[in-house]
Amino acid sequence: MSHNVAIFWDVENVKPSSSANLFIQGLWDYAEGLGRVVSAYAYADWGMLGYKQLGPSLASLHFNMIHVPFRGRRRDKNSADMHLTNDCLDLLRFQGHIDIFLLLTGDSDFRPLVMNLKKAGKITHIVCDIKNASNDLLRLADNFTDYRDIFPSEEEDEDTIEESAGKRTIITAYSNEYWFERLAETASILRKEKKATDPGNVKISMKKLNQGFDEKPLGYKRWGDFIASASRAGYVNMEYDGKQSAIIPGMQFSQEKGSLQIALKALVETLTEMDERASQPEFHRYALVSSKLKDKGINTKTLGFSQFKKFILSAEARGLVETQVEKLASFVKRL
Repeated sequence: MSHNVAIFWDVENVKPSSSANLFIQGLWDYAEGLGRVVSAYAYADWGMLGYKQLGPSLASLHFNMIHVPFRGRRRDKNSADMHLTNDCLDLLRFQGHIDIFLLLTGDSDFRPLVMNLKKAGKITHIVCDIKNASNDLLRLADNFTDYRDIFPSEEEDEDTIEESAGKRTIITAYSNEYWFERLAETASILRKEKKATDPGNVKISMKKLNQGFDEKPLGYKRWGDFIASASRAGYVNMEYDGKQSAIIPGMQFSQEKGSLQIALKALVETLTEMDERASQPEFHRYALVSSKLKDKGINTKTLGFSQFKKFILSAEARGLVETQVEKLASFVKRL
């Protein structure tokens, strides 16, 4: 059955720093991969130079461009939120044939909206900036992805993908122990940041750090079963403080010795070497960085990344690097 898709884009919240027009085309392709796009809205102060240039591309795709003016140097956030929420609920009420709502935002204020969409039996997809998106919002969505992953890539896509109800799941043959290691790493990162490590928050954070991860292809029907197996294998432990459970790294986990940690460390070292003659970090093309990592024996495909781009985005989610897209060329620099 073909799905009908509606797009709602809070431009201020999800704002590509470069090649925005290329992002718009990538967004449209992503939405068409979910079904037939029947309605699209974008919210911004269209009088501002940075957004005004998006107008022709959005108009060519028949976006409804809703004007949300800035007041002084700040946007009227409440006005933008209300416009988007009201327009979305109007479609929910009067256009019942729309069954997929694609929201471009990471703002936790949209949790009530997503809950209403779910109560009505609608599928919700969120495109966001993974680095600052609300875990509470993403936990409610049926699927989410980082906006950087939507840019068209100059690399050939070699993913093996299983499509089900509009959800893209990357299938890899990587061992369960590898993913137990990623679970422990996620708990370790959250603890260092003094954030909650309850099972729900760890699940969303792990998916943010490892886009495409799903425990079900690994043979686990429930998230709790996956955690229990990781605990039995010694990668994590469970603690209970009388209010909620917490996941903590176990004896089998080493922040420095894991296969992915070694590759990430090699990436930062390689970028540092490439910046040897520069006074500050510079952007380098993916292809060149990939070639140098291969010379060091780092094969990102053996780590579960079918594209080098996905490995770089994983490093960016961990706060190690920054990416930039110009036309179809992708660049990365160390932080």
